[in-house]
Amino acid sequence: RRISAMSSPGDNLLEYVDTKNYECLNALKDHGLANALFTPNDEKKHLKSDSDEQLLMTINFNSIVKLKAIKITAPVENGPKSIKIFVNPGSLDFDGAEDEEATQEIELSPEDLGSDAKPKPVKFVRFQKVSCLAIFVPGNQDDEDQTIIEGIKLFGKSTVIAGSKPSKAQQKAASQGDWLNS
Repeated sequence: RRISAMSSPGDNLLEYVDTKNYECLNALKDHGLANALFTPNDEKKHLKSDSDEQLLMTINFNSIVKLKAIKITAPVENGPKSIKIFVNPGSLDFDGAEDEEATQEIELSPEDLGSDAKPKPVKFVRFQKVSCLAIFVPGNQDDEDQTIIEGIKLFGKSTVIAGSKPSKAQQKAASQGDWLNS
């Protein structure tokens, strides 16, 4: 019996991205990471590198997530040729991203960058307790001066259990606030 590598990429993790705590180094001011995360595939809004083809993105989550797959859409000539993904990296700069061993490296073909391409699975066991993700783009498909990313989608699951019982501290804090509503 053969089991497929990834039956479902999981849920889109966008709702778990900390919208006040993400950044991209070497991005043009008007073409930042928010464009690729929150308005994917809008022709006028995309992420574009500034001084060279490299990009270093840091995405924090507001809860612990399990990452199953990543999908990057981009123009064939300017899209990433590969990415290095780091889980909970602490502070990371371009030198560290180039030299340190990534949690996983993924090669991207031009076909992988199309809007109809399937998400690229990650080694799920290495992406179980993700609170922060760093994605390093060392270069692009045609060695152009700038790298362009139209969309980034992260797939997986949140570790927060829906309907779980609040802790005693959460219950106490909630009951202390109840007098405001009476």
